[in-house]
Amino acid sequence: MYRWLRNIHLVSGLFSFLFLFTYGWSAVQMAHRSWFSLQPRIRETQVAVGTEVSDNPRALARTLMDDYGLRGGLDEVRQTSEGYELRISRPGTEYKVSYSRVRGEAKVRTFRANFMGMLNSLHHVAGFRRGDGLQKTWASLVGVVSVGLILLAVTGIYLWFKLFNERAVGIVLLVISLTYSLSLAIWLRLM
Repeated sequence: MYRWLRNIHLVSGLFSFLFLFTYGWSAVQMAHRSWFSLQPRIRETQVAVGTEVSDNPRALARTLMDDYGLRGGLDEVRQTSEGYELRISRPGTEYKVSYSRVRGEAKVRTFRANFMGMLNSLHHVAGFRRGDGLQKTWASLVGVVSVGLILLAVTGIYLWFKLFNERAVGIVLLVISLTYSLSLAIWLRLM
């Protein structure tokens, strides 16, 4: 059993490392924005769109995705006097679309982030509620890593408990760590 739990501990730690490193690096970037350039490249294009999508923002988004290669999840849709505005986004790229019924065209502004901007976006992607297959895959992997971290902690405590010579030091460190993390969680919740 000890060998089996040690292998689970090792595999879950190695698998989780890349994701934790990504989150850690993007957290450093968010805490110290002046250290990194996050200016996206912006490009504007005009796209002629048929009148069949004049009253349906979802149909416009589907047409832009199918015919012009826009990818991502449909976000904000807002009515305007001329037509409507919508946003299609995925980590690292955002498309702001302004559709005019009168002209029958859509103005697409593309904001493409650099690598650090994409890491920032990945840091904030959450859940399955929207997005394309890549975002849902990322959300699935984040769930797997979360389970892996729980396994890492549980197996780590068990493996440590088997080392009789280091139990006293381990208990002190465990109590300090739990006190610190729970205090921080409570403090963040109250703020």
